[in-house]
Amino acid sequence: MNKIFRYCLVGVISVLAAYVLIDQLAYPVLMKYHHLATAMSRFSYTKLFLEIYAAMSLFFLYVQLLRKKFSPIYLYLFYSVYLFLLFIVLFGKARNYHSLSLVPWDFLVWNRTTLTEAFLNVIYFIPLGVLFSFATKWWEFLVISFLVILGIETIQYVFSIGTFAVSDILLNLLGCCLGRLFFLFLPYWLEKKQKFVH
Repeated sequence: MNKIFRYCLVGVISVLAAYVLIDQLAYPVLMKYHHLATAMSRFSYTKLFLEIYAAMSLFFLYVQLLRKKFSPIYLYLFYSVYLFLLFIVLFGKARNYHSLSLVPWDFLVWNRTTLTEAFLNVIYFIPLGVLFSFATKWWEFLVISFLVILGIETIQYVFSIGTFAVSDILLNLLGCCLGRLFFLFLPYWLEKKQKFVH
């Protein structure tokens, strides 16, 4: 009964977290980009799909942690959808637009939209940081993360689909590093949890 209650509680928390992440944070920021807003409005259930995906990802992440083993099926499905969505967010926001911002701290303004976008720029890249952590040393991880992020920013600028921003590089790199810390901390957390249970 205790296990069922925990699953139900985590299910409710996952739904609430997904609602806050998608409905209150990500969706309003994404909808301010006209090109992306037009594409998303073609599908009536875009927001609902994103909320379900986020809720299920969080819930099944908990299940994997509880089992102390990650299923390849979960990882394949999660990263397939995640990378697709990341591609859309990074390269589908604008068309025939590019600019250059070399100010590393341009997100430090008292503006809710700007701060939310900065926060999301960190969150979006946490799973990528976890992915880049498999079988890499710290310096390899940093090189891979930096080059991928630099490549993304360059593509956005060269193909007129966004802004090359130094601040975005820093925020995305921070997200990757948080993913790396999660990846490194996970075995210790699982071991500690196992000792606590016994």
